[in-house]
Amino acid sequence: MTIPAKLALPFLGLYATAIPAFSQGTYSECAGEGWIEKSDEAFAADCVDMAFNGSLEERQKLAWMFFARVNQLIDDPDGKGMSDTGKVPNWMAWPTDPDTFGTTKAFDFSTDPRNVLRPSAEKKDLEAGRIATADPDGANEEVTRNRISYDYLRQNGLTTKMDVAAFFTRNDYVDMPVGSIELKASWLQVTDGSPVPEGALTFAFESAEYWWRGLHIMVKMKPLENPGDVFYSEDPSWFWTTFEFNDNTGVAHVRETLITQRAPLPSDEIARLLDEAALGGFGLEAYAPNGTQIRFTQDGQGAIPVILGHTDMEDFAGVPNTAQPRYWTRFDASCHGCHATASYNPETQAFFPFSVPTGALHPGYNKADSSGTVHYLGQGFKSLDFMWPIAFQAH
Repeated sequence: MTIPAKLALPFLGLYATAIPAFSQGTYSECAGEGWIEKSDEAFAADCVDMAFNGSLEERQKLAWMFFARVNQLIDDPDGKGMSDTGKVPNWMAWPTDPDTFGTTKAFDFSTDPRNVLRPSAEKKDLEAGRIATADPDGANEEVTRNRISYDYLRQNGLTTKMDVAAFFTRNDYVDMPVGSIELKASWLQVTDGSPVPEGALTFAFESAEYWWRGLHIMVKMKPLENPGDVFYSEDPSWFWTTFEFNDNTGVAHVRETLITQRAPLPSDEIARLLDEAALGGFGLEAYAPNGTQIRFTQDGQGAIPVILGHTDMEDFAGVPNTAQPRYWTRFDASCHGCHATASYNPETQAFFPFSVPTGALHPGYNKADSSGTVHYLGQGFKSLDFMWPIAFQAH
């Protein structure tokens, strides 16, 4: 991320002398000095080898680096900031889905961070044929994106159904630029019956105070050799991770027994990294990656699906009771698998229905839409490059 001019000075009183936590040894081009100041495009390009050829431990480090980059602190002149610090993460000044798809007005990247919650439709409601509303008494998911992603969507006319149809008269697939970042934050309103857990970060939106439950992060690292192969290729192009509040009910059980690709970092290593990013003491150590993902199956062999998700944002994928993750025996969540089916059929002008596959896909993979019509992935659908927001939000 190119650090904006309005980026706040390091969190006063909490910044320690920078320790180059990962600059020694392998992948120094990614993790060496200056990694926090690089542009999003340069950082992704420099880190592609670490992302796709590194060990699980190295991928976990990269997840923390992305988390630190998107959480660089900026001033909150209109509010009290997160947890009354006067600061908010940089992504709270990024365009949301409504800013991207719901208006023709160009987003002003120099604007102050918002203090209005702007949720997107929740996947669980889309799957059930409903559209979520911004209920101030409920849980809300808020999608934001960096400038690289925003500019590509707007400049290529991928924000309205009419323009999506026109796009596919000229193109066979969407191919997001390297350095594109898509985030999804989960918020829960603070009430007498649902207080803030100890250690969780909070923010007072105009409507009410909410606590932050976690953050999905997806980053385009490199294009596929054939971008049209998204549905079936085990070659990686995006890096996925999801951070969750460490004391969320049941998350420890899910991390330890159901997530398939996870390698927790020692607490002192996390502290060094946050200090290096000028984030020490802000409270981000109360969150951690549930894991990482780069393809459909472990080692790309097709046998074992990679499982990754957030116990709130993907609660619909938990079994037996979606509301009790501490008792789950199965978690049918795959960031890569789910997003891979984001696609459009130019002949029928229909988006592929939202679904939650795990493991490798094949042309016969199918899903019925809300009217009962069954759609087959291999019958005319073109890739949206893992971008469900196009299908969910184009109007």
